Amino acid sequence: MIWIEVVDSAVKIGLGALIAGVITFLLSSTQHRNELKKAKVEREFEMLKTVAEKVENFNSITLNYWAFATDWRRRLILDSSLPKSNGFLDAQNKLFDSFSELTKAESLLLLFGYSSAQIKLRDYGETVISFKKRIDSIDIPFDPSDTTNYRKSMIDKRSELFSLLNEIYKTI
Repeated sequence: MIWIEVVDSAVKIGLGALIAGVITFLLSSTQHRNELKKAKVEREFEMLKTVAEKVENFNSITLNYWAFATDWRRRLILDSSLPKSNGFLDAQNKLFDSFSELTKAESLLLLFGYSSAQIKLRDYGETVISFKKRIDSIDIPFDPSDTTNYRKSMIDKRSELFSLLNEIYKTI
């Protein structure tokens, strides 16, 4: 072999190795980027699922409280000395405790940058607080249609939140 054939073979081998190295680097960086994107989607999906579970748990407790509160206020019209039942007091305590879960759900939404969903969740919570204040204000005359309107409002706020969460889910 003459020296030109040796250089020619070395250049071919070197270029082949360089091309293989560049392609390997590009493929591995693309794969890494795709894995990061997949992990992000999975994290966001898990966050949305956690938020939905926390909201649904809060909703269940809220509707239970609504039923006890409505019944108590209806009976209070007939007997103004009627104390709150143990079931009602238990529902009231559970409602109070469940607000911490709602706050955690809000925090998750803010952490992931979904401030519009956090605002909807806050509106939902504020509606429940407004209802609780209305129930606790025994000086204000009780109107059964008020509680029906509050229940409808709470369900509507929850529905708006879940619609927005669904839109977020579609975009991830």
